[in-house]
Amino acid sequence: MSEHAKPAAAAPAKDPYVELAERIFVSLAARVYGTLAAGDLKKPDPKALAAFSFKLADAFEQATSETPRKRAEHEARTKAAVKLDEVDLSSVFGAKKS
Repeated sequence: MSEHAKPAAAAPAKDPYVELAERIFVSLAARVYGTLAAGDLKKPDPKALAAFSFKLADAFEQATSETPRKRAEHEARTKAAVKLDEVDLSSVFGAKKS
């Protein structure tokens, strides 16, 4: 079988957090490095801009978890969850009477 006939391996799925930071980076980079009129202004280091993009992604994820909808979802899951430490199983494991 030749190399060209082998099926291509699927690309690994990206972490949504990394994808968000990547979208932020691309948007910021387009604004910062794409302005031709401001050629004399000092541009930030791309690595610093990437680190800032991850900080913005962190802030976005934290803010998303604090929205009323996410809080309501969390409360609903908490109420629906079975807490094993609160369940009385003594009757199940009690001695059988003969």
